[in-house]
Amino acid sequence: MGPTMLQDVLKRLVVPMVLFGIFAALALFSEDLLGQFGAEAISQTRRVASYALQIGIWLTSAFLLNRLLVVFFWDIAIQRALGGPVPRLLKDVVGAVIYLIAITGIVAYVFQESVTGIWATSGVVGIVLGFALRSLISDVFTGLAINIDRPYQIGDWIMMHMRQRDLAVIGNVIEINWRTTRLRTAQGNLVVVPNSVMGTTVVTNFMKPEPESRLELYFQFDLGVPSERVLRVLKAGTMAVVGGPGRVLEDPPPKVRINEINNQGVEYWVRYWILPAELSPNKARHLVIGSILDHLAQAGLTLAYPKRDVFHAPMPQRQLDTGSVGDRVALLSRIELFSPLSELELATLAQSIQARRYRDGETLIRRGDPGESMFVLVEGLVYVFADHDRAEVRVGQIVPGQFFGEMSMLTGEKRSATITAASETIAYEITKQDVSALLASRPELVEVMSGAVAERQLRNVEALAEASREEQEEERRTVTRQVMAKMRAFFLGAS
Repeated sequence: MGPTMLQDVLKRLVVPMVLFGIFAALALFSEDLLGQFGAEAISQTRRVASYALQIGIWLTSAFLLNRLLVVFFWDIAIQRALGGPVPRLLKDVVGAVIYLIAITGIVAYVFQESVTGIWATSGVVGIVLGFALRSLISDVFTGLAINIDRPYQIGDWIMMHMRQRDLAVIGNVIEINWRTTRLRTAQGNLVVVPNSVMGTTVVTNFMKPEPESRLELYFQFDLGVPSERVLRVLKAGTMAVVGGPGRVLEDPPPKVRINEINNQGVEYWVRYWILPAELSPNKARHLVIGSILDHLAQAGLTLAYPKRDVFHAPMPQRQLDTGSVGDRVALLSRIELFSPLSELELATLAQSIQARRYRDGETLIRRGDPGESMFVLVEGLVYVFADHDRAEVRVGQIVPGQFFGEMSMLTGEKRSATITAASETIAYEITKQDVSALLASRPELVEVMSGAVAERQLRNVEALAEASREEQEEERRTVTRQVMAKMRAFFLGAS
């Protein structure tokens, strides 16, 4: 202890020490006074010790009982019955009742005082406090009701429907305490809601009565758009994001139905299921809508809008027509394999290709079969299966705007994978004969198209990503030469 600290301690003790010295000195001058003081001190000390002992027994008994309830009743029996943690509010309320009973016992049995007057006085005080703290009391009792009724529990994803129809709060319940329910949103924000508000708000629990939650989305299309096209595209867009952790559930499978006809056109709903514990409703909606928008863009479909526009020119195109050469040219021009073709060459190719329709589950191409054609997916979704330990295993999927089977068409190789329709599908089939006319008129296309095929193959090679730029370029030139040699041999032998 330093000198400064010692001085500070002495300053704080000097006054009580002086006072004690004065009274002690006065007591020494009177033996009677000292004796009387000693007897009284001993008596009072025994009385205080008795009070302290009895109060300690009551309070420690209450402490022990409350701890036993927490350990054996709440944290073991009730937690197992509920299948999750017990809300802190229930534990606190029961603990407060136990300590209140202990305090009442202390007043009645230790101090020998009547508790009737205390309860009567506390009733009046309670009425005054009730008016002053009515919102707080409402929160507490609503919190108790929530814990007893259990419309939701810690860990559940819920949605609060606010008074405004289009306003809602979605979050994960992380705590239910005396006054509030705390939610964590998908964006990581904390939302604190008073329990009294939770008690008067309509709440949707995404995880009850089953852990899977069903969600729905609605889309409007013009009456002129064929319903079978809309159903096909919406189903494929939803199926493209199913399966795997953090994605839409594959079982139950998504559903697409016509909901109603209104003044804007035809309304369709898309129904899908998620596990909120793995994928929040907001993220699931983002995945599904994003995938559907991509499929709609590839199909050339646009959503309906209020019909209040006045056109003094031909109406804009609202959907892609698979029978239109112009629309086929627009689709082919977006494919990297045919990007070097001129407008005239694209138009020539577009006139010769055929649109093929496949049912859900139908096989488009089978691994090991010979083939001299490729496909461009227009609408729908297809799965890619490869051989793994003598079994067909799904290894990927193809969405509208992508193509497959080009190696068989350009080089004559056998099919390297099995392609199966995941939903009703429309694809353009481009045969070897369709491409032969283009290569005959412009032989340099062989080199350009072989380079595009090589680029596509190398993108699927993960090990190439770790190679240097020089190694990547060398590998690209090597694969291009190999593909080009096969193309020339295949088409030259056919001519």
